[in-house]
Amino acid sequence: MSALPPIPASPTESTSASISDYKGNSNGSEKHQMPDTVVVATVADEAQRPVEVHWKPSRHEKAIIYTLAITSLIVALDATIVITPLSTIVQDLDGTATQAFWIGTSYLLVNAVTMPVICAVSDIFGRPVCLIFSLVAFTAGTILCAISKNVGMLLVGRSIQGIGGGGIHSLGLVIQTDIVPLRWRPKWYGVTLGFWALGLAIGPIIGGAVVHGTTWRWIFYLMFPFLGFSLATVPYLLTLKPREATFSEKVVRIDWIGSFIFTGSATSFLIAVSWGGSQYEWNSIQTLVPLIIGFVGLLVTLVYEKLWAKQPFLRHSLYHNTSSIIAYVCGSIQGMVMYGLLYYGPFFFLSIKGFSPLDTGIAMLPATLTVTSAGIICGRLVSRYNNYRWAICVGWLVASVGAGLFLIWPHNDTASVWVITYLIIGTGQGAILNAQNFASQAMCKRGDEAAAASMYAFVRQFGMALGVGIGGTTFQNIMSIKLRWLGLPVEIAKQAESYISVLHKLPAGEYKDNVMEAYKYGFTGLFSFYLGVSVIAFVISTLFIKNIDLTRRLESEHRLDDSRWEKRRT
Repeated sequence: MSALPPIPASPTESTSASISDYKGNSNGSEKHQMPDTVVVATVADEAQRPVEVHWKPSRHEKAIIYTLAITSLIVALDATIVITPLSTIVQDLDGTATQAFWIGTSYLLVNAVTMPVICAVSDIFGRPVCLIFSLVAFTAGTILCAISKNVGMLLVGRSIQGIGGGGIHSLGLVIQTDIVPLRWRPKWYGVTLGFWALGLAIGPIIGGAVVHGTTWRWIFYLMFPFLGFSLATVPYLLTLKPREATFSEKVVRIDWIGSFIFTGSATSFLIAVSWGGSQYEWNSIQTLVPLIIGFVGLLVTLVYEKLWAKQPFLRHSLYHNTSSIIAYVCGSIQGMVMYGLLYYGPFFFLSIKGFSPLDTGIAMLPATLTVTSAGIICGRLVSRYNNYRWAICVGWLVASVGAGLFLIWPHNDTASVWVITYLIIGTGQGAILNAQNFASQAMCKRGDEAAAASMYAFVRQFGMALGVGIGGTTFQNIMSIKLRWLGLPVEIAKQAESYISVLHKLPAGEYKDNVMEAYKYGFTGLFSFYLGVSVIAFVISTLFIKNIDLTRRLESEHRLDDSRWEKRRT
């Protein structure tokens, strides 16, 4: 790799460099006690202290990064491993199609609403205690899922998993803002991204293989070795220390009112979106009441955080310009499109192609593997050239082309078509996944990078929940239209996933052909929706997202105590 372009020296560079001998490195290890004579100079030069142009992580920091990557693997694996064996789980527990829907959605919903709150608490009580809490919650939920005797017990376990998973995923991003300078985060986030994408890739395959050879409960048993490793290593490695304060001072700093309003409102809103048009009509009181309460509650949260919260957990400064707002909007759209296609792609293979769960998981490999490689490559290029805008614009263009190719599937479902489609959309989504994340951190105000990382993780997860909910509603409504035209029962659309086993047992003939045609029509409407929002993201990201210099000094109240490790900085 060629040398990075040099940073122009500031007039105070020599003074700042001498002061850094007293201040110590970004991890807080002090070389000398700073004398009073340089205190004034330190304050004056703080904003102009030179950044590290060439940064490499120490052994301690590498160990943390790779440990966080393994925890991300657990979360990604759990998000996708239930997709292929879902119908088997529902049949074994005597569940309904509605309950099958909530097995997947409950995890995403709780995952999303947990993220901002637990990250805000980690600012006060520290990253280690919150990450350990998240790991314990995830472990407890996994145990409950593994021993579930009915769907209700499984849903409780999935919800507890969602609490832990939300904390694990978002804190993994936030902790990197404490130890990795912004310029180098896209490169080193590629490690975490690689493990995360690996979990997405192997989840459906493992899920399919498990139900093919043994009980579905093994999809949860397999989590225990990874959880055991994380619970053993995180307390030892993660020695980040927050600002010192007494317990009562920390409790007072938590934005209890804002967190309560936000959590309740976001939950109400997502529940309404999830069941609107599927379990209940959009104009029914069951949908409208939670939808309105949730929407109004989110607006109240924003107003409260802006005007009255003393320690707001949703910082208004994150939305200080149009470019920042668009970055978060596009983050939500990406979660909607990426996870929506990962969720409903297997549904297409199981219903239209008649694939087994194992074959379905293998069929998705082109998408998940290209997401990994594209994310890692783009991360390195963004760090090298100090520019993320090209990756976002090109990524959304390629992802939109890939989303458009899905429209061919109902008419031509040959292997060459869906492999090429997955390769293209995986490449585009991988580029966006890395670059857009750090765009939000580059555009935030100094000192807000951890909050920006948390907010971006939330909006993307929020989009995932919306993508599954709105996608399911779109598919069922469009499929119902076709069924009605063909004179078939519209109830088939509402039971579309559980009806797959019936569909493939139908004798060949006009009836089966018509039902299959209704499925294809539903998929056409679903893929059209994802194409539309992808194009919107491409247009607004190209017009409004600006490139900001990633080269800035590392700022965090959370200092890494590496007394157990020898430092190696070059």
